Amino acid sequence: MAAAALSVIGTMVFCAVVVAFMMLTVRPKPGTDPRTITEAAQKYARRIGMVALGTALWLPGVLQPVLRETGGELWWDGHYAFSSAVVQLGAPTVFALAVLAAGELTWPRPRGTVRTARLEHRGVRALIPRYMTGLACIFLAYNLLILATTLARDPGSVPARQLLAGWAPWLLLTVAAVAGVLKLISVRPAVPGTAPEADAALRRASAHRVLRTAAAVMLLLASSGGIFLGNYPDPPGLSPAADGLRNLSLPLLFAGILALFKRAPRVPLPEPSAFAGAVPASSPLAVKSLASSLRLTIGGTLLAGVAWIGIYAPNWEYRTAAPLALAAAAGSFTFLCALTEYTSARRIRKHSPAAGPLDPGAYDFVRPPRWLGWTGTAAAALALGTLLGTALLAPSVDRAAQAFAESAANARSGPGAGQPGPVTAPEPFFDWRFALAATLLVLLLPLLTYLVSRKVLARPALPADRDVDLRLRRVALFRLARTSTATCLAAAGLVFFDVSLHSPWAHTYIRDIEVEPPLTWLAPLVQQSNAVASLLLLAAIVVAWRQFGPSHFPDDPRYAERADLSPAQRA
Repeated sequence: MAAAALSVIGTMVFCAVVVAFMMLTVRPKPGTDPRTITEAAQKYARRIGMVALGTALWLPGVLQPVLRETGGELWWDGHYAFSSAVVQLGAPTVFALAVLAAGELTWPRPRGTVRTARLEHRGVRALIPRYMTGLACIFLAYNLLILATTLARDPGSVPARQLLAGWAPWLLLTVAAVAGVLKLISVRPAVPGTAPEADAALRRASAHRVLRTAAAVMLLLASSGGIFLGNYPDPPGLSPAADGLRNLSLPLLFAGILALFKRAPRVPLPEPSAFAGAVPASSPLAVKSLASSLRLTIGGTLLAGVAWIGIYAPNWEYRTAAPLALAAAAGSFTFLCALTEYTSARRIRKHSPAAGPLDPGAYDFVRPPRWLGWTGTAAAALALGTLLGTALLAPSVDRAAQAFAESAANARSGPGAGQPGPVTAPEPFFDWRFALAATLLVLLLPLLTYLVSRKVLARPALPADRDVDLRLRRVALFRLARTSTATCLAAAGLVFFDVSLHSPWAHTYIRDIEVEPPLTWLAPLVQQSNAVASLLLLAAIVVAWRQFGPSHFPDDPRYAERADLSPAQRA
C-alpha cells in the first residue's frame, strides 16, 4: 500500500506541474483592442475546459494502483464499495472541477490606480445552460432507476448496500462541487475590456463546461451501472425493468459521448476597431518571404504527418517504429525550415547585394522565451534518465518477469493439471535498439534546430521592410524551438509508454500471482507510466499545435497584440 500510495502521490504532483504548464502556455496575451481581448478570453476558457474534461477521464488511470488495496475496480466488475467510488469517481470529479475553478480565478483582473466595476446582479440560475443540464439529468435519472430497481428487488442484499454506499456520497460531493464552481463563476469580477454582453456569454460558456465535466463523469457512472447489473448475482436475478436498463447501458454510453460534443455558447465579438495608422505596403521581396513562411507552416506540417505514417505504418509491430517515425517527422520538418531559410537568404542576396545582417539590438525581440528551451531540456533529461534506469534494472527485472510468466502459465493450467501450460516468454524490459533511437533523437534534434536557428539570425535583413524581417525571424525561431521541445516531450512520452506496454506483470487485473523483487516495488511505479506517457504526449501536441507564439500578421487590426510588434512599431 505504501509503494502504491507514494507512486500515486508522486505522479499527481508531476502531472499537476504539467497541467499548470499547459494552462499557463495556452493563455494568449489579450492585447488592447476590445475584439482581441474578447477573443483571448474565449480561447483561454475553451482550452481550460479541454484540460478539465481530459483530466476527468485521465485521472482514474493514475489512481488505478490503489484499487488493489481498496477492493476492486469500479469500471470493470461493477463493484460499488465506498473506497472504490472515492478513488475513481470522487477524485476525478473534484480535480477536474478544481481545474475549472482555477481557470475562473486566473481571469485578467482590473488594473490601475482607479478601477471600475459594473453594479449588476448575477444569479446562478441565469447561468445554467438548458442543454447540458438536461443531459446531466438524463444520466442522473438512469442511475436513479438502477438504484431504485436494485433496492426494490432485494433491499437488504450486499450488492444493493454497496451500490447505495458507493454512489450516494459521490452524488452529494458532485452536486456540492458543481454548485460551488457555478457560484464562483457568477461572482467573479468582469473581464476588463469586454462588453457586458460578451462577459455574460463568457460566464454562460464556463457554466456549460462545468456541467459537461460533471455529466461526463456521471456518464461513466451510468456505464458502470450497466456492468453492475450484468454481474448481479442469480438468485435473486434481475427484474424485467433492471434487465431493460442493462440492455440500455451501451446505447446510452455511445449516445452520451456524442451528446457531450455540444459546443459551449459562442461569445459575441465586437467589431474591429479602426487601426491607429495606415500600414505601409510591403515590398515584393517581403511578400515572397512571408508567403514562403506561410507555406512552410502548412506544407511542413503535412509532410511531417506523411513521414510519420510512412515509417510507422509498415513497422508498427516493432518497438523502434514509434521513435523512428517521430525522428522522421521532426527531421523532415526541420529540413524544410533550413531549406526555407536558405531560399530566403539567397533571394535577398540576389535582389539586394548590399543587404546587411540583423541588428544585434533586436536579438532579444526575435528570440523565443527561455522556458520553451528549458522545457525541452527537462523532457530530454527525463527520457535519458528513464532509459538509464531501465538499463540498470533490466537483468533483475527480466529474471523476475520470467518467473512471473511461469507462475501465470501454471495458474492458467489449473490446480489439477499434470503439467503447466505454455509459457509466453516476456519481452525484455530494456531494448537497446529503442533506447538508441530515443537517445539519438533527443540529443541530435535540439543540436540540429540550434544550427538552423543560427542560420536564421545570420541571414541578410530585408532592406526596406525591417518590421517584416523581424517578424519572420521571430516566427522562424519560435517554430524551431517549438519543434525541438515538442519532439523531446513526445520522445519522453514514448519511453514511458514503452515501459508500460512491455510490463504485463504490473497490470492490476492479475491478482492471484505473487511477484518477486524488484517487481514488488517497481509494479506501482510502472502502473503510473501509462498515465505519465499520455500526459507528456498531450503536452507535446499542445506545444506543436501552435496554441501560442508570434503571429505572421501582428499589425492586423483584428488581431493587434503589442507584444508581437517590433520596438519601432510599439513606439
